[in-house]
Amino acid sequence: MSNEPVVESIPIRRELVDVGVLLELTTEVMQRQAGALGITFTVRIDDDVPDAAWLDRNKVAWAITSLLGSALRHARKPGGSVGVHVRYEVARPALCIAVRDDGPGIPSSRLETLLHRGAWQPGGALALLLVEDVARAHGGKVNIESSTGGSEHFTVVSFTIPLEPGRR
Repeated sequence: MSNEPVVESIPIRRELVDVGVLLELTTEVMQRQAGALGITFTVRIDDDVPDAAWLDRNKVAWAITSLLGSALRHARKPGGSVGVHVRYEVARPALCIAVRDDGPGIPSSRLETLLHRGAWQPGGALALLLVEDVARAHGGKVNIESSTGGSEHFTVVSFTIPLEPGRR
């Protein structure tokens, strides 16, 4: 038996959402904040991403904003970079939304516990757990990659939103 708390799925309200408009509206304020901090901010949507997708606009916008806020807090200042990249995973099919920063990275020992609710402590990554709730409610998941060594330090947090067949 697992010690992980049982988490009920949050309710979502799927609607047909213009992916580009959602990303533009979600990143607009963050781009200004990045500029004020001397951080380069990039937004990239791959060409094969559907123009519209069935998802919960408000919850996905919140998840992106939350990840970008964290990335801006951890990016190098000044001269750092934060980026959001949306790609289409044909095999699933799914949208994958990834947020990257060039901050100090997350030690591998901490990566293992970031998404374990029983391990969360005050000052921990509560927002990341909530982003995971949004992804799971859509049938997706969260993935975290990070590097703390060598010449490149970074963290990439991505989440997927499976698209309903025939409803790209």
